[in-house]
Amino acid sequence: MSQYQPLVKLRQPNNTFQKGNKLVRRLIGGRQSLLRDLRLVLTHSVELPWIVFPLQPEKDTHAELLPTSYPSYVDYLSVVVQMIIPTERKSVSYGTLAVLPTDYVWPQEKRQSKWFFINGICTSPAMALLEAREVAAAFQRPIHLIHTPTAGVVRDLWNAITARSLRKDGYLSRPAFNIVKNALLSHEKVVLTTYSQGTIVASYIVRKVLKDPVLRQHAHKLEVYCIGGAADSLHIDHALSAKHGHSVPYVEHFANGKDFFARVGVLAHYHDTSGAIFVIPDKKGHMLNSHYIKGISRGDYCDQRSRLFKYANGGEAGAHDYIPPDRRR
Repeated sequence: MSQYQPLVKLRQPNNTFQKGNKLVRRLIGGRQSLLRDLRLVLTHSVELPWIVFPLQPEKDTHAELLPTSYPSYVDYLSVVVQMIIPTERKSVSYGTLAVLPTDYVWPQEKRQSKWFFINGICTSPAMALLEAREVAAAFQRPIHLIHTPTAGVVRDLWNAITARSLRKDGYLSRPAFNIVKNALLSHEKVVLTTYSQGTIVASYIVRKVLKDPVLRQHAHKLEVYCIGGAADSLHIDHALSAKHGHSVPYVEHFANGKDFFARVGVLAHYHDTSGAIFVIPDKKGHMLNSHYIKGISRGDYCDQRSRLFKYANGGEAGAHDYIPPDRRR
């Protein structure tokens, strides 16, 4: 009999089974959060029709859902198709694509700051660029697009739910975090303008920055502006805030009172949300271009007192233009 025994090949655990097991554990562990969110959805379902309506309440606005806002009908068709068809897609930009305002000249003194825009769900490349251009025009600055690609409305909503309620947000948010991390280490100021699902990404970024012993030393450079926020929490660091004399990171929120996603997001979670929250109670709509950006750049939400408003039309915010974190309108 041979002294050598045949090797027995051990079966590797099924990767799909492992993922399914992990998801089940998350669902069980996060059942209270899921039930809370279900109650919020049912309570505010009456606001669902106002997510997209009115289609174009502002003049000279490139509304996301109007075909005339796009360079061609092919671009508009891609917006519609990508919303409906569920499949994984690649990002058009992970922070490397700078969208410039028309006829913009980049002053030397502004090159030490970097502005990013993080989009919401159901956003094709054409829509992401349309929204980034509107933000660039409102603030007259280069806006670096961090595009979270759409996988279709159903899968996007599922990704948002698991990221928000189950904290399974690495897949959704890690690419954006790595970009912001590099910017914090190389710039004097980093500004995140985030919209809808993008505010969930921002919440993840802030958590990671404040936990990292190196990055937290740069956290005072970070400013986060959340529009139509769907996140259920966003926390500042109180020790760093006391040291620097303002919230660290600095945060502001802008919400329409009849916006479904804001109602189940930031407006339902005041106590878990740091930063000033500015609300127009009776205003409808959730779309960034159609319902938010013009009003923000005019100062409608904040009586022209927010720090973000100071940046409108190429302006600069000063050392004293910080709103206390418990400010509510």
